[in-house]
Amino acid sequence: MYNYYEVQHKIIQQQGSDRWEWMGDPTGQYSAHNAYNMLTEESAGGSREDYFDKLWSIKVPSKITVFAWRLINDRLPTRKNLQRRQVQLTEILCPFCRINEEDSAHLFLHCNKIQPIWWKTTSWLNLKGVVPLTPKQNFLQHIDVQTDGVRMKR
Repeated sequence: MYNYYEVQHKIIQQQGSDRWEWMGDPTGQYSAHNAYNMLTEESAGGSREDYFDKLWSIKVPSKITVFAWRLINDRLPTRKNLQRRQVQLTEILCPFCRINEEDSAHLFLHCNKIQPIWWKTTSWLNLKGVVPLTPKQNFLQHIDVQTDGVRMKR
C-alpha cells in the first residue's frame, strides 16, 4: 500500500495509458539480464551506490581506487573494449594464454596463466568459494571478508 507522501509528488498523465515500468533499469524496460544483475548486486552486497561508497572508502592511493573503479565497470582499455570502440587491432587474444579474447574478466580472473595467483591468494587468506564471473562480482564477494591475522581492506 502506498503512503500519501510517496504518491503526493507523482504526475498523473491522463492522455496516455497505464504501463508497467521496470525499476531495475534506467530505461524502464525489463530484461532477464537486468533482473539477474539486480539480484546478484543485492545478494553480493547491495546497490551500486553501496559498493561505490565502499570502494572509495578503502585506504589505498587514489590511483589504485581509480584503477579498481575502471576494472569493476569494465572501462579499462582491454583489447575487446578497444575493438568495440573501432580501434584497429592486429590481435585480440589474451597476451598471456593466446586462447581467449582479452577482456577484463578473462585477463584478471579466468586466464589459465592468472588463476594460480588467485588460488595462492585465496589460500593465503584461507578463503573458500568459486571464482566470480566478473571483476565486479569479485569485489562485491570480497569487500567485507573478515580474516584472522590479515589486515582488513587490502
